[in-house]
Amino acid sequence: MCTSDSIKAKISKLLRMAQSDNVGEAANAAAFVEKLCKEHGISPEECSPDYDPERDVAIYWCMGKPFKRVDHAAWSLLNYVAEHFNGQTVNRSARRDEPDFDFGKSVIEVVATKGNKVQIELYYEYLYEVMEKLADKAKAEHVAAGFHGDRAFRGNFRKGFARAIGSRLREMRKQQAHEERCQAPNVSGGLALLKRTEIERREVAALVKQRFPRLGSGRAATYGGSGTRAGVAAGNSTSVNRQMTRRSAPALTGY
Repeated sequence: MCTSDSIKAKISKLLRMAQSDNVGEAANAAAFVEKLCKEHGISPEECSPDYDPERDVAIYWCMGKPFKRVDHAAWSLLNYVAEHFNGQTVNRSARRDEPDFDFGKSVIEVVATKGNKVQIELYYEYLYEVMEKLADKAKAEHVAAGFHGDRAFRGNFRKGFARAIGSRLREMRKQQAHEERCQAPNVSGGLALLKRTEIERREVAALVKQRFPRLGSGRAATYGGSGTRAGVAAGNSTSVNRQMTRRSAPALTGY
């Protein structure tokens, strides 16, 4: 039985053939594309000659263990990283067939293309580790300065850090997209990157819609207070271009 992904891969191959200099081969490929699209209810716009099923298929996985109280700073940071790689995150109820299941607990699910999974995990782990170290250091300095009863300082610092990183990642993507669009039409590199972004976002959006047809917007976490400005400053000074190495995945449970 053919899956939607295998059909898309076949159509993408035919679309590449349809660009052939051989007029007869191109015509036959174009006709076969139309036939396959009609048979399987797929729009030609859903496919692209650049589609690669080995990396462009959208998948999902859970980050961290089930929790009763979400760590909003960690979730925000993960969501910003996933978004940077054209993915999305969803806070949903844990399911019986998942590890460490417990009634009333939730999990953070990441939806992204297969080719971006490792990048998301490594990038998030690096930034999470930096956030925790800087939060501990800032908290210790805050206490040393005489603010012993400020229990919200560390949490606010982490939220400020995550938001600053998110702003920087979005600015990076905006700048990258601008540079790609400014390239000459005959420069294939920029055009290929734009097509890759379009493919990845389309595949992820389709899987999210399939898995969560009634998905709504979640409640926003409280933001501001003592520690926030220090966290923003730390996030703005943290490198977002560092090469990451694999380590254990941090939990997303509440702090």
